[in-house]
Amino acid sequence: MIVNTRPTEIADKTNDLLNELKCDFIHVPFTKIEELEPPASAKILLDKLGNYDAVIFTSQSAVKYGIKFVQEKCANVNHIPIISIGLATQRCLNELGISSVVPKTYNSEGISKLIIKKDYRKCIVFCGNKAPQLLSMTNADIDVFPCYESLDKKNIDFAKIKKLDESIILIYTHQSLEILVKNFKTYEMEKIILICASERIRKLASNYSFKDCVLAKSPLDNDILNAATKMSN
Repeated sequence: MIVNTRPTEIADKTNDLLNELKCDFIHVPFTKIEELEPPASAKILLDKLGNYDAVIFTSQSAVKYGIKFVQEKCANVNHIPIISIGLATQRCLNELGISSVVPKTYNSEGISKLIIKKDYRKCIVFCGNKAPQLLSMTNADIDVFPCYESLDKKNIDFAKIKKLDESIILIYTHQSLEILVKNFKTYEMEKIILICASERIRKLASNYSFKDCVLAKSPLDNDILNAATKMSN
């Protein structure tokens, strides 16, 4: 049984693909996404939007809750170089008629390499309430614009997972991994197969009691589910 742990707000595509693949799965969201009012100090940054070499969006939620602030300050957003962390984020921007580029690898390291390649000196990042990893990966001057927060979901029905003979759990974030660890005993974790969206998550999971930690080719839904279906066969 595959367990999709993505928050309800961005889980539809994953669930649709699981249905298309005729997978046996359940959706048990570990987190929820809520809009966050950006602090005044962040809003002031947009008064000088033209001073930035690039605007960076780190997630679909960053686009959903952050793009309106850019549009308020810039009549034609396509005049600004925009970087999306991955294809899903890029697709959200495309639906708004906004072009963006994506790094070769869909993560913070990929963005940092793109910043170096383009010789960008000053960027602004639209992100959640937690400081993005990107800040420690580049010498460029990076400002942050927090516009949403990812919260632990309350009253998660972990019994749905624990009663399964075998579960393949999709883990997209460090936060979701920590929630899993807090609510499962060692012997329960040993029975779980984890599909990890990044090498960082896989390494963290290996430090706990998870014996089967599979790294997906990329964080893309297709690659995550490809890894999951291989383990379920």
